[in-house]
Amino acid sequence: MRRWAWMLGGLIVWTVHFMGVYAIASLADVVSRADDPAWRMAGLAFSAVCLLAAVAITAWAARRLRRRTDPSTGFGDQLSLLGGGVATVAIAWQTLPTVIGY
Repeated sequence: MRRWAWMLGGLIVWTVHFMGVYAIASLADVVSRADDPAWRMAGLAFSAVCLLAAVAITAWAARRLRRRTDPSTGFGDQLSLLGGGVATVAIAWQTLPTVIGY
């Protein structure tokens, strides 16, 4: 189970980010307005934490891939690197409307 969590770590962070931003926007829409600055800042802070987590997974996977000695662990590290990279780009892309104020 630990290997699966490592290989899919970036995609898990992306999923958590998507659900979290959706929940924040939905809650903001019910409480006040979705474009209220306080709620936008909450969404940006959450996105920043998720982006840092995705970048950390990507950097850690790249470091492990460079240092690997066992060829059997290379696939898991490559998959983790790919998932972390995709998650980094996707989280940045999903955060862009909040940054520019859509």
